[in-house]
Amino acid sequence: MNRFISKMTGWLVTLVGVMGLLAVVSLILFFVGLFQNIHALAFMGSLNDTINAIVGFLSAILASVLYPAIQKFLRRFSLVLLICAWAGAFAIAFGSWLIVTGRSDLELSSYYYFFGNGLVGIWLWALNRIARDQRVWPHNLTQLGLIASNFMIVGLLGLYGILLGLDGGDYSPLMMVAGISYFGIGLLFPVWCLRLGSWILSAQNESALAAKG
Repeated sequence: MNRFISKMTGWLVTLVGVMGLLAVVSLILFFVGLFQNIHALAFMGSLNDTINAIVGFLSAILASVLYPAIQKFLRRFSLVLLICAWAGAFAIAFGSWLIVTGRSDLELSSYYYFFGNGLVGIWLWALNRIARDQRVWPHNLTQLGLIASNFMIVGLLGLYGILLGLDGGDYSPLMMVAGISYFGIGLLFPVWCLRLGSWILSAQNESALAAKG
């Protein structure tokens, strides 16, 4: 079975994309409530943090599903990539836990979020390089995946803030620079997931119809 184009991969990557977009929507609604003083939307902040953690773990599960496929091309480095994806998921979840439980302010929890997604970005970059070289996915999708991963990798700068325990400066220079990664995390990555999922599932349906014919 080619896991790059399996139906399981198609549904899972689609789910990651849907949850990623829900995270963006919940964040937008939270800020709308904050700036418009709509208290009914205050819970969107915690919801966003929860969804972020779910997206992180779903991404790690996707990495696990695709691990055998990646291992064929990167025998020694494939395990490192899988560890990166899972470490990233736990970092994202820990950052969400910090802010939801009030154990940190926005800055420190965001560094965990950016750093965790940066680790996921490393896996995403390698995945799309392999897919491009092996031509298992369309070129435009691997190109989008590479662009998304490059933005996500910027989030690794959050490690500096984590190590120093920086917290309280919502708009610190490091926070703003690491925040560039959100363009990949919140927009490009979910769009890539949805487009790839749609392509895989469409290809699977065409193959099933051809087999019946």
